[in-house]
Amino acid sequence: MNNNAARTAPFLVFTDLDGSLIEHETYSMEPAKPALAELARRGVTPIFASSKTAIEIMAIQHANGISAPFICENGGAMYDSSGNVLTAFGLPRKSWLKNVHHLRGRMSVEFNGFSDWPVEKIAELTGLSLGDAEKAQNRGFTEPMLWHDTQTNFQLFQKELQKLSLITQEGGRFISIQGQFDKGKGMRWWQARYSEPRPFLVALGDSPNDLSLLNAADVAVVIKSDKSDQLDSLGPATVIHTNIPGPAGWNEGIKQFLNLLDSQHLLIS
Repeated sequence: MNNNAARTAPFLVFTDLDGSLIEHETYSMEPAKPALAELARRGVTPIFASSKTAIEIMAIQHANGISAPFICENGGAMYDSSGNVLTAFGLPRKSWLKNVHHLRGRMSVEFNGFSDWPVEKIAELTGLSLGDAEKAQNRGFTEPMLWHDTQTNFQLFQKELQKLSLITQEGGRFISIQGQFDKGKGMRWWQARYSEPRPFLVALGDSPNDLSLLNAADVAVVIKSDKSDQLDSLGPATVIHTNIPGPAGWNEGIKQFLNLLDSQHLLIS
């Protein structure tokens, strides 16, 4: 669906990918296809808001016949449907990564990230092919990592990151070091491009790095995961919790939302 068609919709759907619209292990969105088809019938194409890189997201869109704007790297930047940067919300990773590595050495803390590993290691940790792992490694705004130290040292590390205007975001697999941006900011920025009355916002996610997206929405769909109990979404007027994880849960959540919409029982803040 093109961007002009999206502008005629009364609502916009923003969604996380890993563990939400796509399976963590197989990277398939097949179980979500019925809900995707129903959204398409109503003139709505989901806008991806993911920790993935722009090139990864574009490959997923192409493989599934989807054309829409998207938010990459936890809200680092927003792209249009042709893959052009619309706006960047964060400082480039290359501008601060050396400082983070210096901080790691100065504090003697143990963690490793995408910039430390060969492509083969990233493929092993994620289940991606070598080609897809290379796309994942080529990051512009975030450094996904695994923490191998104590929780006390992690809190001290976070305090030092703040002095560099950096934060951490917990995702489904990794913790990302990044600038002070989030997915929710990108979603609201896109909504502001619409004329009044602006479409209301539906957001779906399953991990802590989705909380800003869920909180900034009018309708939040919390997809079941081993971390979804951490997602206490207080901003939306309507919060839907699925009973099923992954894309099957995504399908369930969208169907529940559309049922509420069609029955005029939907609460919008």
